Amino acid sequence: MTTELQKKLIEEYHQFFTTEREIYTGEIPTLEEVRKLLNQEKMVLPIQFGIECGDGWYMLLDNLMGSIESHLNPENSWPRKERVPLQIDQIKEKFGGLRFYYSGGTDRVTGMVDFAERLSYCICEHCGSTKNVRQTKGWIKTLCEDCMEKQK
Repeated sequence: MTTELQKKLIEEYHQFFTTEREIYTGEIPTLEEVRKLLNQEKMVLPIQFGIECGDGWYMLLDNLMGSIESHLNPENSWPRKERVPLQIDQIKEKFGGLRFYYSGGTDRVTGMVDFAERLSYCICEHCGSTKNVRQTKGWIKTLCEDCMEKQK
């Protein structure tokens, strides 16, 4: 995923990314901490390897993280309860599908992640199209026919 799209996701959902903490303490990084990290000359992401998938899954990830935030936000629950911590550890493509590794959350978050990972097999990783999507042979990627032709 391009650095620009990674920055958008990390800034929008900064509460799920830690900066330089090895062990999650339940402390949510401030937006200022995340912005400072994003504005460095050399990009250093709060997750070790950045977001390792194509731009086509940007909307899938944006919707997933937005749904998780909405679910975990204590202001959306009645009666009000404490925020359940969640830390994103890694986001990548593996065997043609999305892998979203995290710590914390709830059973509902597990269901949301499982749904998004399964849905990724129906969305082109390069362009986001849902038409004529299939997996390549060899190094498995999920691509639409147009993107598959461009890769040949």
